[in-house]
Amino acid sequence: MSLLAVANKDFQDTVRSRGMALLVALFSLLVAVFAYVVRPQGQADQFATELLLSAFVGPVLVTGLVPLVGVVVGYNAVSGERESGSLKLLLSLPHSRADVVFGKVLGRGAAMALATFAGFLLPALVLLVIPVTFNAGSFLGYTVFAAALGVVFVAISVGCSAAVATRQRALIAGIGVYALFVLLWGLFTGRVIGAFSGPIEALPVSMAQIRTFLDAANPTSGIELLGNAFLGDQLFSGDSVNQQVSAVAMLVFWTLAPPLAGLLKFDRDDL
Repeated sequence: MSLLAVANKDFQDTVRSRGMALLVALFSLLVAVFAYVVRPQGQADQFATELLLSAFVGPVLVTGLVPLVGVVVGYNAVSGERESGSLKLLLSLPHSRADVVFGKVLGRGAAMALATFAGFLLPALVLLVIPVTFNAGSFLGYTVFAAALGVVFVAISVGCSAAVATRQRALIAGIGVYALFVLLWGLFTGRVIGAFSGPIEALPVSMAQIRTFLDAANPTSGIELLGNAFLGDQLFSGDSVNQQVSAVAMLVFWTLAPPLAGLLKFDRDDL
């Protein structure tokens, strides 16, 4: 199958790249150092893995660094080959443009997921030797959510890469997406909510529901919600179950919609 052939080649090229190795090493080192720095002082103290992940590693490192790595992994997926001229050679083989775009999403997303798991290995070793109540199941499960966040941003970045002609434009678009979701979303949603001081009779939903939707629409806050629910043994249960379902729906949307939009633009372009 052509899509799988493209995905396999991109996966191998990505995991073998020196840049990916450096990013994994940097992420792993930062998480390990952070886990060590916030450790409790004194051997009698215990510090649960769940608290470390939900209160420190997740909000500070996972939602900030993983999306950035995803953007770096995906931004030159299509535009880089387009600039170098190798894209014409790739399309001369029995590959459609859809195979190229979604094959690169699949291959680079898999490489990003593998890199995330590799990046959490050293922190796991650190947690084993410091005074922490280490829960391997919680740690592994949270790593799955971190990997899913990386895959979402790879998909968004590949979509941007397919929609533009140069790596520079793809990188600018990827950084813009990162800035919106990671740095500016709270300000953006605050402005939207703040623009309406009272209920809007014309809308069938309340302002609280709009706020909940805007929170779930951000993949970083969606993953944070799901990860914290998992750590608290309330995944798809409890008071936030509707928010969790909305978060999953939006994560699927952000994984599929940007590559589809990029493909529509890519299909119209004359190479």
